[in-house]
Amino acid sequence: MRKYGNANIQARFISSASRQCPSCSTTLPTRLPTCPNCFHIEPLQSSVSYFELFDLPSDANAFKIDTRDLRSRFLRAQRLCHPDVWSGKGKEVQSLAEAQSSTLNAAYRTLVSPVQRAQYILAQHGLPSLETEKLEDPELIMEIMDVRESLDDSTSVAEVEAVRGRNEERMEETTARLEAMLAGENWETARNLTTELKYLEGIETAAKERSEKLSS
Repeated sequence: MRKYGNANIQARFISSASRQCPSCSTTLPTRLPTCPNCFHIEPLQSSVSYFELFDLPSDANAFKIDTRDLRSRFLRAQRLCHPDVWSGKGKEVQSLAEAQSSTLNAAYRTLVSPVQRAQYILAQHGLPSLETEKLEDPELIMEIMDVRESLDDSTSVAEVEAVRGRNEERMEETTARLEAMLAGENWETARNLTTELKYLEGIETAAKERSEKLSS
């Protein structure tokens, strides 16, 4: 065992099954190999999924997440490994804490976003997202183009908000269908719906920007 001030670093990893600190035997409060009791910290294993980081289920219903609960889990984990907590305990320890904090940030950004969450689940099942992915339904393509055009032609915030309202309903419907397809392991359909939802989110972003422009 190597020691850095009050922090210990061991070559062996903390067992995810026992969830106990190998240094002081205290039960760890999160899946992070980080102990707030004795300031023991280890590298985070690359095999740990984003769902496991936050103690979330990674089964067929993994897409269904309470984002408020996710936020709470994220903040609880970040308090343990925030670099400021480990300042003054040695460069190697500081580096481990920074790596854990960075991974947590990436995991939270991914899981809090429906599109990125779906892409992550699909990637876990051998269907990684591609930058070149486009909509395949010609009717849907024309519909989205029409919505974009109506936003460009809008002359009042009320018009924009009407478009946003219809788009939000479509996003909710698409998200519900996506959740069902992921739960049923219909991966190809889920990937198409993920692409559709991505375009709908683009409309939401464009609508916000248009509303801000008309309000200024």
